[in-house]
Amino acid sequence: MMPCLSALSQEAAEQTRHFVMAADPLPQSIAYKWTKLINQEAFRRMGATLEIASFPLARRAALAEAGVIDGEISRIYSYADTLPELVRVEESVMDFTFSLFTARPEVKAQKLADLPANALVEYRRGVMVCENTLKPSIAPERLFNVSSTEQGLKKLLAGRSDVYCDIDIFVKDVQQSAKLKDEGKLRKLFDIATVATYPYFYKKHAPLAPRFAAILKQMKAEGLFAAYRKQAELPADSGQ
Repeated sequence: MMPCLSALSQEAAEQTRHFVMAADPLPQSIAYKWTKLINQEAFRRMGATLEIASFPLARRAALAEAGVIDGEISRIYSYADTLPELVRVEESVMDFTFSLFTARPEVKAQKLADLPANALVEYRRGVMVCENTLKPSIAPERLFNVSSTEQGLKKLLAGRSDVYCDIDIFVKDVQQSAKLKDEGKLRKLFDIATVATYPYFYKKHAPLAPRFAAILKQMKAEGLFAAYRKQAELPADSGQ
């Protein structure tokens, strides 16, 4: 009977486990709201409670690697290559799509080679997928970076640039939250890449990673990821 009691005690402890997971410090963003909905349900199914703590990227990495927090909500696949203290959950939680946008009706490109030779192209500083994709194709004198998505879109709509590259979900955030003049002119040209991101646990939680991956996979099969994204994209004043 003692082994049975021990097993029950261990199971009860797992059922009440509390996780502190780090995320980006943008709680009003679509990406934050989307991943929060996903993870709240996933941790509930794992029998655990979840607290999401917001930190800048570098701070997140330091806290997770030191085991001060239990992991990170979303990082790229290769993240663990430089942080051996973290264990990747082998099921993606969110895909980020990198896209080109324009406000000029005459620009109808469907690939980089179609862009006008004199087009002024911008991207958000630090978005390496945009930078690394554009630099080989766009002349240096026509390629610039901006500090924020809002700045990039405002310059695009003001006619101070012709094409802008960013993560599409961040563009949607600005469209919802910022008052952009002539916002209706903005349209997506085409996508240049989609990058999957994954949850990461501190190494002491490694035994739970396969179980968490299975839960995420099942939630995708149930259509919950798509449903949660639609919910996250609703404007704050939608009443839903």
